[in-house]
Amino acid sequence: MDRKQPREAAATALRVAALSVLVLTVCVSAYVAGFAAEFVGYDRAKLEEIPVNLLHPAAQEPPEFEVFREAWGYMERDFYGELPDTKGLAYGTIRGALRALDDPYTFFTEPSDHEIEQAQLEGRHGGIGAEYLMADGYLRVVAVLDDSPAARADIRSGDVIIEVDGTEVLGLSQNEAIMLIRGGEVGSKATLTIVRQGELEPFTVSIVREEIEVPTVVWELKEDDIGYVRISFFGGRTSGELGRALRELKAAGARKIVLDLRDNPGGMVTAAVDVAGQFIDTGVIFYERDKDGNDKVFNARRGGEAIHMRLAVLVNGGTASAAEIVGGALQDHQRGVLIGGRTFGKGSLQSIHELSDNSSLHVTIARWLTPDRHEIQDAGLIPDMEVVPSSEELDRGEDPQLAAAIDYLSQTSASVTARSIM
Repeated sequence: MDRKQPREAAATALRVAALSVLVLTVCVSAYVAGFAAEFVGYDRAKLEEIPVNLLHPAAQEPPEFEVFREAWGYMERDFYGELPDTKGLAYGTIRGALRALDDPYTFFTEPSDHEIEQAQLEGRHGGIGAEYLMADGYLRVVAVLDDSPAARADIRSGDVIIEVDGTEVLGLSQNEAIMLIRGGEVGSKATLTIVRQGELEPFTVSIVREEIEVPTVVWELKEDDIGYVRISFFGGRTSGELGRALRELKAAGARKIVLDLRDNPGGMVTAAVDVAGQFIDTGVIFYERDKDGNDKVFNARRGGEAIHMRLAVLVNGGTASAAEIVGGALQDHQRGVLIGGRTFGKGSLQSIHELSDNSSLHVTIARWLTPDRHEIQDAGLIPDMEVVPSSEELDRGEDPQLAAAIDYLSQTSASVTARSIM
């Protein structure tokens, strides 16, 4: 028997069945339109009424399901290698179906990824106060928060974590390894085995987990009357943090603001509306257009801290999603000049459905338009002043985009002059 034929048939049937499974899953989930990074509920009782085992017949199922079982039978009989377990098969089938939609913003996350996602949006989580990246199969510490458990335990940037509570990190995904560190209750101990450059042998450190609050806004006074505010992410605490930043800067003498949205990936749309409202007193912040072409309008809320302050906004190719909503509103209302590079162009809204095993399904349900009805998706925002740092400037640690913003605010005229600084 030619083994290629059953494998090809299996692949085809998996894709067909995947689409059917996705339709069933979405139909029985409680559909609640949410903001880009807000979680929505589902009706678990209704979900449990639906047969979800892909390998057994269900009443009135599509005929392609029979093809799927036929193809999978060949896989079980003939495949040279280890087949996935039921959970792996279900997750793989969902991912395959979503890839067929050709929408990178409609996607599936496993439970560990979903938990980290929730913690990021809330701006707080249990842990030790460090940031990590996976390198060569292990967690490498890339930053340590000030006055955190990790800082007090002398964890350093560059340390490599090879074990957490006796569990080897090698073979885990980055999120699985991070969840091991965060996973215990606040007050419990995390025992880390660390490799450090200059140390001959690995050593262990025990750190008591605390609730970690990750700031999304940082600020400082750059000049006598120019304040600098950077927003790294739009989370649940961003609005309050920005309000505090603006009040403190005004008290310190700031009359003008540089708002840095560079490399901001977005986050919660509610936070974006609040942020824009600090600078815009009335009018439209953005429109949300659903698949039927209906527009929902989001307006500014009165009472912003900086509605009379001159403003320059820094953007680049990493400015995306909710950050583009803010940038687009400030640009269309002529509240501030956009300086830097063209933004990413992620202008769509996802409803997030939490599934029964704490995994989640992100589904694109709408697109965003700026107050002048410019569509953000794929187009992005074009800055009023294009400033492209040279490799030499970056190597010297210079920031010509920030320098251009300070120079603009230092000028007496508040008019926006479009120019290109290369």
